[in-house]
Amino acid sequence: MQKSKIITVAPSFAEDAKASPSAAICATQLSFEYAAGTARSVKALDRIDLTIFKGEFVSILGPSGCGKSTLLYIIGGFIPYTSGTLDVCGKPVKGPGPDRGIVFQQFALFPWKTVLQNVLYGLEQRRMPRAERLERAHHFIRLVQLDGFESHFPAQLSGGMRQRAALARTLAVDPDILLMDEPFGALDAQTRSILQNQLLDIWRDTKKTIVFVTHDVREAVYLSQRVVLMSKRPGRIKEIIDTDLPDKGDLTGGVEFNKSVDYIWNNVRNEYGGANE
Repeated sequence: MQKSKIITVAPSFAEDAKASPSAAICATQLSFEYAAGTARSVKALDRIDLTIFKGEFVSILGPSGCGKSTLLYIIGGFIPYTSGTLDVCGKPVKGPGPDRGIVFQQFALFPWKTVLQNVLYGLEQRRMPRAERLERAHHFIRLVQLDGFESHFPAQLSGGMRQRAALARTLAVDPDILLMDEPFGALDAQTRSILQNQLLDIWRDTKKTIVFVTHDVREAVYLSQRVVLMSKRPGRIKEIIDTDLPDKGDLTGGVEFNKSVDYIWNNVRNEYGGANE
């Protein structure tokens, strides 16, 4: 049976991959410091070297305060990095762009709009013809299994349904890269399991690149092909673990699945000793 592989990240890996046409995201010596140049400065990320390839599902995992979400928002273009380089699909990141879509932990829907109106919003901003945007919105509502709820407002939906609506809205604008910041963290266990499997189905159907931030080790191993394990602050990449295992089955997994979960959890637990919130 295939064993999980532990890959040590080196700067040369990022440099070699930077020119590759299959690289969706390439960070080289990427650092970020809050309030840089002031007495209140805090280094959040330190010399990140990371390449994520087109069509990959990669999770970022680490102790609280290690900079997981910060790294995701930098990739999204919402936070400017302090030093290093960051390319998305071969182009330097200078801000948000239509090639990246983000799904937040909190259900980021307009409360005064229905499910259909929320999903249509991004398409309207792009001035897509009405018939085309309606067809596209309905397609993604069906994809996340919300057909029949098009006229409902967010307050009328369960937490899981609201998160599915948010996912449909992001997918509708067709980003190359899907950035997900603990999207299932606030959901109950049953709903979370259902949405995890729906997300895997969507990933296989759309072949999107997905970067998924989570605190849940078992979730990371189950969903991902690779898990990026970060150190305590300032966040560095400690290891990248290959989790594209043949025995996942479900969240209970097989022998190699559970070995990977145990290995990663022990590493995260070791980092928690000095992690800062």
